[in-house]
Amino acid sequence: METKVIIADDHSIVRMGLSSLIKQYQVSVVDEVVNCAQLMQQLKNEPYTHLILDIILPDGNSIEIIENINNLYPKLSILIHSMQPIEVYGKILKKYNIHSYLYKGVSENEIKYHVESFIKSVPLAMSKVVDNEVNPFSTLAVRELEVLHYLLNGYRTKEISTLLGLKMNTISTIKAVIFDKVKAESFTHLLQLAHVHQISY
Repeated sequence: METKVIIADDHSIVRMGLSSLIKQYQVSVVDEVVNCAQLMQQLKNEPYTHLILDIILPDGNSIEIIENINNLYPKLSILIHSMQPIEVYGKILKKYNIHSYLYKGVSENEIKYHVESFIKSVPLAMSKVVDNEVNPFSTLAVRELEVLHYLLNGYRTKEISTLLGLKMNTISTIKAVIFDKVKAESFTHLLQLAHVHQISY
């Protein structure tokens, strides 16, 4: 079967580097998109075999669309390539049967090894998720992480409810749960905690 890869990342230098690396493995198609909307449209246009996906994109958190992608394209192999900590997103990704996670901060050799293994469909175990959760954000559920993304970007309750299609009181409840779980005393404190625990947004 012909290998066709799509890269979803909003940083051109990352897309350029990954595209150049992937083309070394005789891949016939390597396409690039910069946000969730473009990705969903492009997946309709082309039967891709592999997707390399960042978690944080300009128009949202890609966790919001992964379930939909799995349902629509069950044979699509997905590699998450992100700066987000594995201990925060690892359990959630496994829930969606995504076991390929590559942290952007690893060495060049490790990136080459993981990308080659992914393209050649060599199984790679996801890095061990820490059971003794040091990172307070690792306790957040999928919906809580989605709301957190918008919170950290300065969106208000009404705006988040519109974006996620939820009632305002539901968003308010989720916000309260987030603050409680990460032990944030204020929005400023939440931002500080996100910075300390390398939660990019």
